[in-house]
Order: sequence, then C-alpha cells, then structure tokens
Amino acid sequence: MEEQEKGPEISYQIRVKPGRAGSDPNAPDWEVLELEDGQVMNTSDIYDNLTEAEAHQIAGMWRQKKAEAEAESPSEAVN
Repeated sequence: MEEQEKGPEISYQIRVKPGRAGSDPNAPDWEVLELEDGQVMNTSDIYDNLTEAEAHQIAGMWRQKKAEAEAESPSEAVN
C-alpha cells in the first residue's frame, strides 16, 4: 500500500485573551485560535474580542465545517 501524505492536524482552542481577566463570560475577553499541529501558524487565524458564548459558537461552526469537509472527501483507495 502507498502511504498518503498527511496534512497538518487542525484543531481549535478557546481561551481568555492574554492580559484579560476572563471573569465575566459576557465581556469580550475571549478568543478562538485555529491550530495546526498544536501551533498558531498565522495570527489571522485568531479571532478575538468575543464573549465566551460567541467563542464557543465560532469554534463549533469551524469544527462542524471541518467534519463536513472530511466526510465529503473520503480517502481515495488505490486498487
């Protein structure tokens, strides 16, 4: 069998923006990061100034889109 080239593992992290308290879930202290193999590769992949609920909503949408994309493009079998 041939080994397929594997792309980076994409994941999403919700965190309190550095320097913010994060004690009020309704304050815009939260951010969502897109990680490639556990690292931020591009600062444009950080969405900040969100409430905690907004951050969870955005991360959830991104995870759903990722799952849909993976389901639509199954790995091609070589016969």
